[in-house]
Amino acid sequence: MAMRYRVLQKTYKQMVGVYQSYIHGLGLFCRRDIEAGEMVIEYAGTVIRSVLTDKREKMYDAKGIGCYMFRIDADDVVGATMSGNEARFINHSCEDRTR
Repeated sequence: MAMRYRVLQKTYKQMVGVYQSYIHGLGLFCRRDIEAGEMVIEYAGTVIRSVLTDKREKMYDAKGIGCYMFRIDADDVVGATMSGNEARFINHSCEDRTR
């Protein structure tokens, strides 16, 4: 598994890119067809305790900074706002939208 992540660090920019999004400002889009189950990018950031997320979100809002967090489980969240990568721009939509 560790080897797959090392390969991803070198290849993810060939698979995905950050572009304007109809859903929310910027979004992460595929640059090529992605196979089902294929690993594309690792969501990177700082692991923080869930109890800190509201505090950080208020701090980012006060500074006018977008807030990017991904919940791992009930206790931990990956905070990607200040230390994340392009994966923080992954948007979710149930509609098929094309550029």
